[in-house]
Formats: sequence, structure tokens, C-alpha cells
Amino acid sequence: MRLFYSTSKALDKWLKADLPTLEGTQKGRNTITSDTNTLSWQLHIIENHYRSTQKTIIATEAYSRFTCFLSVCEPVSLSELHPQLSLQWQPLLIEMIRTNHLLPSSDAILLLSKLDNLPFDIRWAKNTDLSINGHITDAALWVTQTLADRKLDTMPPELAEDLAMYLNSQQKRIKLRKEKFIPLERLFNYCQKITNSIDNKAIKVNEKITLPDNVIRFSDYKK
Repeated sequence: MRLFYSTSKALDKWLKADLPTLEGTQKGRNTITSDTNTLSWQLHIIENHYRSTQKTIIATEAYSRFTCFLSVCEPVSLSELHPQLSLQWQPLLIEMIRTNHLLPSSDAILLLSKLDNLPFDIRWAKNTDLSINGHITDAALWVTQTLADRKLDTMPPELAEDLAMYLNSQQKRIKLRKEKFIPLERLFNYCQKITNSIDNKAIKVNEKITLPDNVIRFSDYKK
């Protein structure tokens, strides 16, 4: 299964990654999605306040708009960023599943184990999905306003988790498709499908996407 990270220009510049731009109908502004073959995330970075050295990476999953936050102060490699992001969204999802009684605790832990063991082919490209960008902009406002109200330079892990849990429990809309949904419920259902039916190509969450050959693979950074 493919794990695709679509990074904004701002994040690519901050990471000094020099990623290739995702080709497609709108170069660098292509729609990304998640299906049984590909799990996609849109990534962006913001300053916690004007000219702050403390920053926050915002990660939003393409299908569910499930969002998590990663506090950073200096660039990391792509090989370091991937596990840090996984350690943000996976435990957060499982904790929300347990808190909202979507699964018994033992089944929630089993789901986390399945997610952690998925054989991902990790790829990166510079791209901004404008339909997801609006959700990221809203999340960014929550981050900066929350930090300003509490007079904080950086977001503690507990606060990042609380904010993410709140946002992922709120109803979202995709105007073009006139859809309304809760990110938590949507990502929960999606993760159940990909973990239980990873080899079943008949189950389809959304339209498949084909990534260009020039997209950077995670393995390229491990050599």
C-alpha cells in the first residue's frame, strides 16, 4: 500500500527537502485522495506567532480531513518526519475511538497494531490540494489563537492532542461534493477497511490516484 505525503511549498522550503512538484491536471495543486491502495496526507507548516522559531506542522488526511499537530523548532529529514507523524495520528485516532466507544479497548489496540504493521511504500511530493487547504487554514487559526490566548510559544503535546480531538469531533463539509461528516468517524471507517481488506481490490473508498514516477520514495532517503 502507498503512503503519500503532499507537502506545501512552505514546508518543503523549511525542510530543505527540494521535493519534486506533483504533476497532474494542475501542477502543484492537484487533488489527492485516499483509497484501498493509497493513504494520503496534506502537510503544511506555520509559525506559532510572527517570526517565531517555534513552529507547528499540520497534517490532514485527505479522505477524512482528520488533523493532527506536530510541534517543531528545527528541520528534520523526511525519514525522521514520517515516524513522528505516525506517532501523532495513530495513537490520537485510537484514543478517540476508545473515548467515543467506537470499539472496545482490546479491539482498538488491535486496530493500532494493524495500522502499524501495514506495508507502506512511502512517497513524497510538493503539492497543495486546495480543497484540503481550507481545513488546514482553519486549523492553523485554532493553533495560533490558542497559543496567543495562553501566552505560549510552543504547543505542549497535551494541548495539541486536546485541540486535535476537538477539531476531529466537529462536523466538516466538502462544498463541491455537498458532503457532511465527522473526521473521526470517517477515518475510523476508512482504517477498518484498509486493515481488514488490504488485499481485496473490490472494496473502494474513493477514486484511485496514480502518482507520477518522479515522486520521491521514502526508500530514496534511506540509502
